Amino acid sequence: MIINDMDEISQIKKTVKDECVAGGLDWFWDIHLLEVEKCAKMLLEKLPKADKEIVMLGVWLHDLQRIRKINSDHCKTGAVEAQRVMEEFGYSSEKVQAVREIILAHSCEGKLMPKTLEGKILATADAMSHFAGDFYLAIAATGQRDAKSFKKWAMEKIDRDYRKKIFFPFARKMIAKRHKVLKDFLITA
Repeated sequence: MIINDMDEISQIKKTVKDECVAGGLDWFWDIHLLEVEKCAKMLLEKLPKADKEIVMLGVWLHDLQRIRKINSDHCKTGAVEAQRVMEEFGYSSEKVQAVREIILAHSCEGKLMPKTLEGKILATADAMSHFAGDFYLAIAATGQRDAKSFKKWAMEKIDRDYRKKIFFPFARKMIAKRHKVLKDFLITA
């Protein structure tokens, strides 16, 4: 990878951070996106054959639909928004398509599952980030759901993330204890 690619990724990262701050989503930046970055970097160290540039672009662009508060399909709209950003930065159509594909499949919903190593890394990093820090507490604090619907949503998300989105056994093992603690806490809450 050439240095300019990483410079562009840093510029995209800054753009996403600025959008989070402007949209009142500082917590999302701090609690979710920085944690996805941390998890992705750890996975990339263990899986060195992956294209780091594709993964890191996916990290910063996968949640644009949420950041831009566009009320529509999370993955499809996120992929379209990511394409727009990447085209503004002059990325090749091949890179744009690779990032679109991993964003489209990062939620692992329905039959749309990641097919590439990079897609599996993004989905896994995204899922792992949900088990770190105050992710669920921060979402609860937004007040978007009442306590009962939050508990149901969180229980389903915790299990889906753990069982369906984490593609590497070593990564699942790393968060197994947190999965159990979160699940037990929600059951007794």
